[in-house]
Amino acid sequence: MKMNPIVVYKFESKAEKKLFPVFEQTDIEGATVFHSLNIPKHEKKQWAEADFVVVSNRGILILEVKGGRLSVEQGSWYTKDRDDNVKRLKESPVEQAKSARFALEKMLREKSLNIKFDKINFGFGVMFPDVKLGDVGIELTKDIVFDAIDWDRKKLRSWLMKLYKYWVGCTGKAEHLTSEEVAIICSALRTEFDREKSLLAEVGDSWQQMISLTEQQYLAVDMILANKQVVVEGAAGTGKTLVAIRACKVLDAQKENVLFVCQSPVLASFAGGWLTETEVQVVNFNSLKLKVSRGEKLDFSVLIVDEGQDILDVESIDILDSLFAEGLNSGRWYVFMDPNNQSSLYADYDASALEYLEESSFKAPLTRNCRNTLQIAQHTLMYTGGDIGKFPIRADGLPVIWKNLHFDSSEAQLALIEEQLTSWVDDESVSLGDITLLSPLNFEESVVNKLSKRWRRKIVIINDSYGERWLDTQLSFSSIRDFKGLENRYVMLIDLDALLARTHSTNQLYVAMTRANSVLWMATPMKHQAWFDERRLENEQAYVDYLHKNRNG
Repeated sequence: MKMNPIVVYKFESKAEKKLFPVFEQTDIEGATVFHSLNIPKHEKKQWAEADFVVVSNRGILILEVKGGRLSVEQGSWYTKDRDDNVKRLKESPVEQAKSARFALEKMLREKSLNIKFDKINFGFGVMFPDVKLGDVGIELTKDIVFDAIDWDRKKLRSWLMKLYKYWVGCTGKAEHLTSEEVAIICSALRTEFDREKSLLAEVGDSWQQMISLTEQQYLAVDMILANKQVVVEGAAGTGKTLVAIRACKVLDAQKENVLFVCQSPVLASFAGGWLTETEVQVVNFNSLKLKVSRGEKLDFSVLIVDEGQDILDVESIDILDSLFAEGLNSGRWYVFMDPNNQSSLYADYDASALEYLEESSFKAPLTRNCRNTLQIAQHTLMYTGGDIGKFPIRADGLPVIWKNLHFDSSEAQLALIEEQLTSWVDDESVSLGDITLLSPLNFEESVVNKLSKRWRRKIVIINDSYGERWLDTQLSFSSIRDFKGLENRYVMLIDLDALLARTHSTNQLYVAMTRANSVLWMATPMKHQAWFDERRLENEQAYVDYLHKNRNG
């Protein structure tokens, strides 16, 4: 059966771990198995978790797994591990499966899917692969229980077929689902279920905001595995790095030797952190150039390049070409890039470099923004001309904070920054870890170097030594260049007087604005107000078209 996710790096129990490959090897036509499905709006708690959910044309089965030695005494369930440690279960596995089954149906109904729910055969079962049912000490209907005997006899398929039949007898729903209806259900579960960790954002007590990959992004991952050479294009916020990292993990699980390359040393450091449980080699482009110049041979079978627009020059493409014995045309590679001219902070764009990549490759677009709010998208378009998603953005948010935030001196800018930090942290209880200060300058040159001790002593400077999230109590500072590929919930864009004095100011502004998930703050220098007025006039028609697209999309 088709598994979702394809790879699991950490199982909650040994029982789930040993059952996972058996589900994968079991042949039920058109069936998909979801592992560890979080179900919201549970009747007894905020979230329910189903260990395995099987979706096929016969219906939907919710399965609860309990490993170890199980026993029931006076209505309470207990489990005992190898060291004879006894643990009382908060809830009967049967009740867990039953309540999760109804929570799942409720969740799917609320999605208003284009299917007839009354024909779906919903059912549930429990799996005890380490114990015989007769040894548990409670009478259960054998039809809904998979036990050690079934495990030993390798009867998973026959048990699932019997379980479907049992629930048809209970519900009277014998009509099979069409393949289209099964696909609709799987798509809905896929979006709800496999929530990849966002690269840096945080919500509440968790250090990473959980965002859902769109179905389009899943298809992009599936597609790159089915093609030898692919250029994946997507504007800022469309999940390129997220998809690239997922592709690395899947390829690694398939025993491929993967080489992940990006220009930014900081992004490379974070990517290395995200891929610690794999054998993927992560290297920034400057280090790669050094290795090539020394004649070092890199042992890999698949090349993945993120932020590919940063190396779209002939010299860089020649270096990538040299990695393969017979050149890029002979190798297996996937390049993720932003087609907007504003996105590159490193290389002088060379059309021939992109043409060379596209000669033998398949092109896959990522067009739905999954990072920024509508307000941030509109502001970015208005003042940079950069499109950050072809599809309408549904995530409505707060207005960009920038009106009347003008300064004519470093002291005035400092006052604005400290006033906003005080408001967020003291008045609105925003975690410092949620806030990033972005500047075109390094820390020593930036105005933040002159912040009061209260804020300055809490600043952590993001550089290539970071491979994981900073502390909740730390206020992060980064140069715009070093923060490419990363993001945070609140972004303060500072030192714009220095940025607008540079030749590639629009490029940096585009990258900086699109690092914000929810709230973008920017104070503008009085002497450069004309620059913003000019950009607004230049991009006015594109802005109007964008508003029309979102209104009608």
